[in-house]
Amino acid sequence: MDRDLGAMLPALLEALGYLGTGVTVIADRGNGLERWYANAPVAELLGYTLDELHDRTAIDMIIPEQHALVLQLAAGFRAGQPVPPALEFIGQRKDGSTLPIELAIGHAPIPGGLAYVLVVRGVGVPHHQQAQLSLLEADRIGLVGALAAGFAHEINNPLTPMLLNLRTLRKQLLAGLPPPAQPQATRCLDDITIGAERIANNVKALQTLATRSASAAIDLAAVVSSALRLAAPTLEPRAHVVRQIFPVRRVMGEESRIGQAVLAMLLFSSSGFDAEIANSQNRIIVSVEQRASDVVLEVSDNGREVTPEETHHAFDPFYRSSARGAGVGVGLGVARSVAATLGGEVTLAPRPGGGAVITMRLPAIASQPAPPA
Repeated sequence: MDRDLGAMLPALLEALGYLGTGVTVIADRGNGLERWYANAPVAELLGYTLDELHDRTAIDMIIPEQHALVLQLAAGFRAGQPVPPALEFIGQRKDGSTLPIELAIGHAPIPGGLAYVLVVRGVGVPHHQQAQLSLLEADRIGLVGALAAGFAHEINNPLTPMLLNLRTLRKQLLAGLPPPAQPQATRCLDDITIGAERIANNVKALQTLATRSASAAIDLAAVVSSALRLAAPTLEPRAHVVRQIFPVRRVMGEESRIGQAVLAMLLFSSSGFDAEIANSQNRIIVSVEQRASDVVLEVSDNGREVTPEETHHAFDPFYRSSARGAGVGVGLGVARSVAATLGGEVTLAPRPGGGAVITMRLPAIASQPAPPA
């Protein structure tokens, strides 16, 4: 570390504490997580005094059920796996209660391992400093914004024939519905029913995406299918979507978070095409399959070639290249963070022949039988 920066770091950390920002510094040299520093806002968030917090091990801030995941992630990061910009865990307070916490992560190599500077935030905890958007929340707002225009279009499409059919049906009802008119009235009612169900399904999918829920056994194939319905107005004008979705074992996670990760991947892939130029050869292939003990979602496209800079920075918060991600305002940071929190990973690579391949691997629940061949 630069000598001047090293001298400034204690003062900077102290200033963040005065501002109410929780910061802790943790080192990992392969023999457990060592807490090098924690300020008062972190202790307050977890219900401790600073002296009490320093008497606890660093991993004690996370519920015991997630200790194995934390250590697995730490081992992967020491081995060279990418460190996501933020992770979410369930925090353990002194009184035994729990709360969701988000860790915005900075890291640097040290002899024998890595040191992490973690900005700690309680998700949903009211605080005058926490009114600012977190890294992941900002990208989630980008996801919703990217979908808004397409979703409005998706609502209007079925509503238009519904209203026309209602007017037709009203005229026929006033005329007493003689037998010759009954087939046409039935068709009108069928159109109304189909349109209403389409709206209901899309609204339900959007509500699932926006609502926090407890972790549960999740069918990734179903989540991907739901995300494809929501993203269709954005994807389909740009490329033909090919679905290769097979039965898979369930994964453990929060459905809304996994859905957000899937949408980020789909929208990033779609940004590889020019929305103003229609081309019947444009393809986005979405596959879900079981690979050994992992459930794998792969989104590949034959759009613009991915540059080395995009491959390197696509997971950084707020990164937007002039091509990939620019058209929809969505990066892949949220996808990598969600997957890493569940013990998985998200990678981006150039596709042979042009385009990109985005791959998400999540560990399947071990107790489940393998899907049928």
